[in-house]
Amino acid sequence: MKKLSFLTMIVLGVTVMMISAPSKGYAIMTAMTETGMREATAQAGIAITAADKIVMDMEIGSITYGDDDGTNGKAGYISMNDVSFNAVLGLKDPVSIAVTTKMDPFQNTMVTGIDVTMSGMTIDMDHFDIGSITVGSAPGQGNSFGSLSIKDYHATISGNVRITTH
Repeated sequence: MKKLSFLTMIVLGVTVMMISAPSKGYAIMTAMTETGMREATAQAGIAITAADKIVMDMEIGSITYGDDDGTNGKAGYISMNDVSFNAVLGLKDPVSIAVTTKMDPFQNTMVTGIDVTMSGMTIDMDHFDIGSITVGSAPGQGNSFGSLSIKDYHATISGNVRITTH
């Protein structure tokens, strides 16, 4: 009986410690004064950073677009088969994403949108291959139009993109 009560005490003690330990990290929220709010500054947005490089190596069996009932009830599909891609993506600086409100010069109104800024992004692609492009009554099947291949591709991307609704 003494073993059971000693074990119960240990379990109870550990449980109390586990429950009370996280409470030490909680913050207390207090209302800010009007003066404090005027002096406060805030930032919006995120920055996406990566290691020196991101290596991409993919293989896809088939990418298909089609209509299963087509014209006169006959199905038709165009497929890109045996797709493979090998590239390295490099980021010199972080990609920055921010939500902003700016004057739209075309509509002469204030518009909220998403600003994406990147500089010094590089793409070095060893290969991008599509083994066959087929048209048939089922995905990945039918007569082939041949293949497509891109080798030794390099691009440097810098600039700003703004995404808004209208």
